[in-house]
Amino acid sequence: MRKSALILTLGAALSLAAAEPHFGAQAALSFPFSTLSDNGYLGLQLGGHGRWYFGGGHGLMARADLAFYGSNKSTSVTGFDVAADYTYHLERRPEGAYLLAGLSQASYHTSFPNHSDNDSALGIDLGAGYDLDQHLGLQARYTTHSLGNDKTYGALNLGVTYTF
Repeated sequence: MRKSALILTLGAALSLAAAEPHFGAQAALSFPFSTLSDNGYLGLQLGGHGRWYFGGGHGLMARADLAFYGSNKSTSVTGFDVAADYTYHLERRPEGAYLLAGLSQASYHTSFPNHSDNDSALGIDLGAGYDLDQHLGLQARYTTHSLGNDKTYGALNLGVTYTF
């Protein structure tokens, strides 16, 4: 069992090393859901990414994002997350439609009128996108983080990606 896990890990590492990374930036409108919508309005998300395409439709997108949400009743929220998303291009080439699923680690700072909270949690990302060409793409991604105490921050991010 350990031997097969080691072989799979080495195989994944060699595949990642063999694939050429492409870096870029992204921007999105962030629509808050769950408890996040109680504390913030429509937000703006900005970030950067690295993409690896392994062939056969399979890829990986590593990203980091900052999100700024509009104040709701004198409460404001900012967030930072890092994520790794598996991508599958339906046309089996790095252009066209793709699906994504991944994990993200997020930190949120919520400022209330009399105090502030800092929370962080591991979350799930699900989405779809369309790469118009090798540089420009569109993406819809839903992210949710359970912060404990019945507090869940979820957001639908509709944005654009640009890969250099």
